[in-house]
Amino acid sequence: MKKKTTIPVLVALVLIAFSVSSCDKEVPLGEAIIGKWEVQTEQQIYSLLNVKKFEYTFYYEANDLAFEFTSGGGLIVYQYGEMYGMLTYTLNGNTLTIGSGTSSYEWKNVVINENNISWTETSTQLMGETTYNVEIIYTSTKK
Repeated sequence: MKKKTTIPVLVALVLIAFSVSSCDKEVPLGEAIIGKWEVQTEQQIYSLLNVKKFEYTFYYEANDLAFEFTSGGGLIVYQYGEMYGMLTYTLNGNTLTIGSGTSSYEWKNVVINENNISWTETSTQLMGETTYNVEIIYTSTKK
């Protein structure tokens, strides 16, 4: 007479599957953002009446620009490896509001994927007599 080992094997496989998937829990953005992030690229996209006209991509060298998010809502800005300034931030969904005392601006579409973060700023820029909408996309790596 054969012993039924199918059930214990299936139970073991299910337990292994659950233990592996439980290790990959997503960290909330508010926790994942804490730390120092070094800017790698800045992509500027210029549009007129929602039609892309031209774009530039800037590549940063090591230590050119970095942002350090603290757990208390502080943001330290570094340029060329030196502390440049201190700001504040608040997070609402995937939008960061950066405060500098008298003014504030927003970084939208903040996404962290492993050790990379990206965000978008939008503005307008007057060139000659034409006002362009500008979307600036930054990508950074955690140091």
